[in-house]
Amino acid sequence: MAEKFDCIIVGAGPAGLTAALALARAGVEVLVLERGEYPGSKNMFGGVLYSKGLHELIPDFWDEAPVERPVARWGVSFLDQVSAMSLDFKSEQFCTAPYNAFTVLRSKFDRWYAGKVEGAGAVLLTDTTVVDFLREGGRVVGVQTNRPDGELRADVVIAADGINSLLCRKGGSGLDLSADEVSLGVKEIIALPREAINKAFALNGDEGAAYTYVGSATKGIPGGGFIYTNQDSLSIGVVTKLSSLSGQDQRPEELLEAFKRHPLIWPLVKEGELREYAAHLIPEGGGGRRAPLFADGVLAVGDAAGFTLSTGLRVEGVNYSIMSGLAAAEAVKGARLLGDYTRRGLSAYPQALKKHGVLADLEKFKRTPHFFKTSRLYQEYPALACELGHALFGVEPGPKKGMFTIFKEQLKGRVAWPQLLTDAFAGWRGLS
Repeated sequence: MAEKFDCIIVGAGPAGLTAALALARAGVEVLVLERGEYPGSKNMFGGVLYSKGLHELIPDFWDEAPVERPVARWGVSFLDQVSAMSLDFKSEQFCTAPYNAFTVLRSKFDRWYAGKVEGAGAVLLTDTTVVDFLREGGRVVGVQTNRPDGELRADVVIAADGINSLLCRKGGSGLDLSADEVSLGVKEIIALPREAINKAFALNGDEGAAYTYVGSATKGIPGGGFIYTNQDSLSIGVVTKLSSLSGQDQRPEELLEAFKRHPLIWPLVKEGELREYAAHLIPEGGGGRRAPLFADGVLAVGDAAGFTLSTGLRVEGVNYSIMSGLAAAEAVKGARLLGDYTRRGLSAYPQALKKHGVLADLEKFKRTPHFFKTSRLYQEYPALACELGHALFGVEPGPKKGMFTIFKEQLKGRVAWPQLLTDAFAGWRGLS
């Protein structure tokens, strides 16, 4: 192995692999370090990959990548203990190139992606944990690993090692998050026959579905549940805010089991066989960033930089990881031309992030994380939506009531009109 590389990337997830691929194609000597046995062995996310960002880097990647299903059906449901009020959308357009999104399994997908990176000339080293930076004159000049003689040197280091990034904290870049700015996701992969999945979710052929559930999915705790369809399995899980979970007598795995046992969810999963379980911390839209995204000799990408955004209808993380990897590669290539890997030489990174939509989106939706802390979104409003459903579709003897009358009756005693208007305005500001 070379004594010194142009760039060392810590973490072989989508952010790190994207940066590695872009740099290797440009002739940069890249070393990717991964603590797992193979890329994807320790990585977890919900299960949806939005495809157009990766399509820019690897055109028509779906022809060779181990994707599961193109997502044709999207749904959001408000749950009470026995009912659901849902918004459901399906489009054949989502099942034709260039596609909108795919369900994927990281253990398969990341290994394939790493193969593309190695094919471009980068070096991948697995079973390797980075414990610290190497510094000279205040600038990062490499990393210290857990291997014998584990010092590895480089002109620049890209930290792609997730939300718990030791490197980011020690390097003066990345995140410093409180429990109120982090969510915990727990997930199971449940094996089911392809035909059973298609029947349960009204899908044809390779069509996929992605559903989000709010309310009783997490027993009213801020967060939500999800189900994504794979070829012959379901990805099912719940996401809850750490600060809210800590005040409850509920463990994440208990919430997931309760979600699975909901009377509207259990028929979908009861015949399945548990294949795997995983948990993952999720930064809330980067709103808790306390330090720069880069420092002398180091940049942070993906979850290590807080690049995750939830807009209620969807949670986006992997696509921002990919875009931040591209932005980091551009910044490193620019620094290489200058021969300057200090903060000054890497200063093009924020502008590159804006160009690729990462910082632009986080700025646009900067109020969104605060809005989704509102407890009424997970308690009063799901119950109200389901009661409205009972009132609208239930038939009773006597004169029928108008919709506005029904709404007023169901709202009474739940949410005051001023509070409803305040929440509606906060939602409009946060999501528009």
